Amino acid sequence: MDPTKLRMRYLLGIFLAAVMTAAVLRHVLHTQVGIAREDIRTGVLIAAAVAIFLFIAFFRWSRRQ
Repeated sequence: MDPTKLRMRYLLGIFLAAVMTAAVLRHVLHTQVGIAREDIRTGVLIAAAVAIFLFIAFFRWSRRQ
C-alpha cells in the first residue's frame, strides 16, 4: 500500500474517533449530568481557544531554540 494512502487512512481514522468521542461526551454531559448545550458549547470554545494559543506559543518557543 502507498505510504501516502496509509497516512491518510490513519489520519481519517483518528479524526473519526475524535468526532465520535466528542459526540458521546457531549451527549452524556447533556443527558446524564444535566449541563445545558449552550454551556457545553461555551466550554468547548474556551478550551479550543486556549489549546490553539498554547499550540502556537509552544511552536514559536521551540523554533527559537
